Amino acid sequence: MKEGINRNSLKYEHFKKICLGTQTFKFLRKNDFLYVDKTKEIYNLLHNEKIVFLSRPRRFGKSLLVSTLKSLFLGDKELFKGLYVYDKWDWNNQYNVIHLDMSDLENSSTEELKLDLENTIETIAKSYNISLNEKVSVRKKFSNLIMKLYISTGKEVVVLIDEYDAPILDNINNEELADANREVIESFYRALKNKDEYLNFVFITGISKFAHTSIFSKLNNPTDITLSNNYSTICGITHEELTKYCLDHINSFADKNNISYDDALSNIDYWYDGYSFDGEKRVFNPFSTLSALKKGKFSQYWFATGTPHFLVDILKNREETINFENMVINENDLNEIDPKNIVDLSLLFQGGYLTIDKEYVNVNGEIEYSLKIPNFEVKQAYKDNLINFYLSEVEEDILDFQDELWEDIKNGDCESLTNYLEIQLGEIPYYLNITTRNDRWKVKQTIFLLLLKNMGFKIRSEVPINQGRIDAVFRDKKQVVITEVKYTQDQKKSIDTLVDNALNQIHTKQYYRLYKNKKYNVILLAIAFKDTKINKKDTITEVKCKIEKLDHN
Repeated sequence: MKEGINRNSLKYEHFKKICLGTQTFKFLRKNDFLYVDKTKEIYNLLHNEKIVFLSRPRRFGKSLLVSTLKSLFLGDKELFKGLYVYDKWDWNNQYNVIHLDMSDLENSSTEELKLDLENTIETIAKSYNISLNEKVSVRKKFSNLIMKLYISTGKEVVVLIDEYDAPILDNINNEELADANREVIESFYRALKNKDEYLNFVFITGISKFAHTSIFSKLNNPTDITLSNNYSTICGITHEELTKYCLDHINSFADKNNISYDDALSNIDYWYDGYSFDGEKRVFNPFSTLSALKKGKFSQYWFATGTPHFLVDILKNREETINFENMVINENDLNEIDPKNIVDLSLLFQGGYLTIDKEYVNVNGEIEYSLKIPNFEVKQAYKDNLINFYLSEVEEDILDFQDELWEDIKNGDCESLTNYLEIQLGEIPYYLNITTRNDRWKVKQTIFLLLLKNMGFKIRSEVPINQGRIDAVFRDKKQVVITEVKYTQDQKKSIDTLVDNALNQIHTKQYYRLYKNKKYNVILLAIAFKDTKINKKDTITEVKCKIEKLDHN
């Protein structure tokens, strides 16, 4: 591993600039932006396959891969100078390229999808000076475009389809529309059937591979390279590529953060490495890694733009639990998603939240995979970001009960308040089933404060006074509630003792002094949470509260 460089003499004028705003190969190369050379994998792919499908999570380099293929087949030789494929490709052969990005199409109705597909095909045809029959279906237009391109130019056709599944995934929570859009694109892709004599290469990317559809069976059974050892690093950045292409950026990152090169590399590895699509080779998340190097700091870059909405929407409605310590799935389930019966592990894998740890053959001769969370960024995304999506669901529920809850507090009805809190905490979904004490406490505290906020109170949390910090103070025009909250995982501690300690602390430190002589009815609220393991993987939360009204005398 290389040593850090001398900071005093460090200059960075000759960096290959990092561009995060485009995934267009031509733009990156013409403007001298950083490009991690994947043309060796591309060259091997083109010499071994003809019809190919690749699934990868969002923001993982699929679109750049498609764009690179497009420039290669169009014969943009100058763009490939210095890259592996430059002196190996036959630049005398050029091809007709049909490039479709299905995520660009309107798909909020089947009519819009059909119309946008039709307009897209007609636009491509016009760019090649080809006229199409206006009265035929969009599938027939696509079929005719392929044949006419070949006949008019004598050149074979290359079809590149990016995000093939967008019209389905964008509407995954509307089963009727998702199914209708699936039928539209199935029919459309069927235009590729029996076109071998015109086609040189077909490449299709997406996030998910859908089971029980005819998209792939009607496509002459494309080669699925998603889990192939030969192409497992065709997207993403390997450790070798990172140190080769980003050496100066890593040194600059180290300089900005006042750490050594080795420490910078180790931390980048911890945050963004760990993805594997074959159980052997690992790659860094490209978007997050390059974002960190460009901006000079660590953050959860991928979650904000890479997490597919369909994944979050489905997770929010899950009731069952999952064991994150023993995640094993067979090859078929990992590779495919059934929209009507989605398996959690395959959903999380294809969404980018889990990755392959190991591949092995079970006792029945079937290929199985053990999965794991890939890196610290994703682990944090589970803990922090997905909590917010869950809390939006809690917020809706709180609005329905806010009047009753406030009456419980004013009337000192601890039993009713306790029951409600236990129900809310018991419904925390499995993806928030975090293990550390601080993280568990964070979820419970956030839910409780959200409850108060949506009851219309002015809330202050962690209020500093001479005697310490008050956990929360909330009030309306007439009442002020002084709140102390305790939490434990210690099975030896009694929850009754814990709630008594919370109430005693309010009295001992006189948290109410600021409000005692004002025109408020002062309520003291002590709450205790205790987590108890009922088996190796499941935990229940017990809640206890005490409420007192302060005598102003």
